[in-house]
Amino acid sequence: MEDKTLKEMWANYDKKLEKSLALNHRLIIEIQTQKAKTALRPLKTVKIIAVILGILWVLFLSVLIFFALSAMTYYRHFFITSALAIIITTVAAIVVYIRQVVLIQQIDNSLNVLEVQRKLASLQSSTINIARILFLSAPFYTTFYINKSMFEHGTIGLWVLQLTVTTVLTIMSVWLYRNIRLENADKRWFKFIFGSNEWTSVIKAMNFLKEIEAYKKEQI
Repeated sequence: MEDKTLKEMWANYDKKLEKSLALNHRLIIEIQTQKAKTALRPLKTVKIIAVILGILWVLFLSVLIFFALSAMTYYRHFFITSALAIIITTVAAIVVYIRQVVLIQQIDNSLNVLEVQRKLASLQSSTINIARILFLSAPFYTTFYINKSMFEHGTIGLWVLQLTVTTVLTIMSVWLYRNIRLENADKRWFKFIFGSNEWTSVIKAMNFLKEIEAYKKEQI
């Protein structure tokens, strides 16, 4: 009789322990998932501001291009070409940022950890890709101001400086476009470029979810 009672007590204890572990497991998942979502909320505001500023920048450049075309000269090709290149990359960034805002909103409303992880990976990938594209526009910020006066009165020293700066930025932008990849995330230059809240918020959110995976392994 005593053995039977003892076995029942152990069985009841095991059931309570399983329920307690299951509850702890669920609470940990909910807490870490909520932390991940909270880490992204400031990023949503940053993206919205970037979209608004980007739209204003595109409108401003479009107006300048309109006036340049209305009094077109050969020398204004430098400004128009440069401004168009900047507009194209800025519009690409606006589109990506809008998609990212929607993605962050979906993450905030998601209850599935795997879905949150998938969307975070997509957010991380799009952040890298749009950074690569934006760097390609850098050289055009060194050519939009070239005008008739520079050709008529510019010194050799001025043109050497102009060509040097444009060439260096072109080489750097192409190099960054080719090397900004996730596999280089541990490099010092990568961390320097992506040291802003835009990148660290995503990494912080992903780390919160990784703690869930670590907890699951500990329970095996």
